[in-house]
Amino acid sequence: MLVAPIRLALGLAWLAAARVAGAAQASALLAFGSGLAAFVFLAFNDPRTPFIVRNDPAPAPDDATIATPLAQALRATLPSTVGVTLLAAIAVVPYPVLTAFLGGVSAGLGVGALASVPRIDPSLLLDPRSGIVYRR
Repeated sequence: MLVAPIRLALGLAWLAAARVAGAAQASALLAFGSGLAAFVFLAFNDPRTPFIVRNDPAPAPDDATIATPLAQALRATLPSTVGVTLLAAIAVVPYPVLTAFLGGVSAGLGVGALASVPRIDPSLLLDPRSGIVYRR
């Protein structure tokens, strides 16, 4: 949830960068919309989902600390948002339409984050180092 505005803003920034780099408006918007729609469709229709094993969360340790919202949002950008952003930065001059597409993928990541908000259980905590899920 906290990472959604970052992803949406980066998506729009890459769309603007593609236009500045020379992509035609129609091509840039079509590529952006295609990237957004493709990512959202693929993310919500992932065939691997039924095979994910979810164990019952352990009780949270008494000395557990919770990261700040900014730290949580920045950690959530790794590796997907950072990877898409790096690819868009590499493509912006030679392939501005590809940059618009990648901006759409970034925005699709933001839409996916927003769409997952109703399914978030606020009592769950994740240790990023070990990957263990705890319950408060």
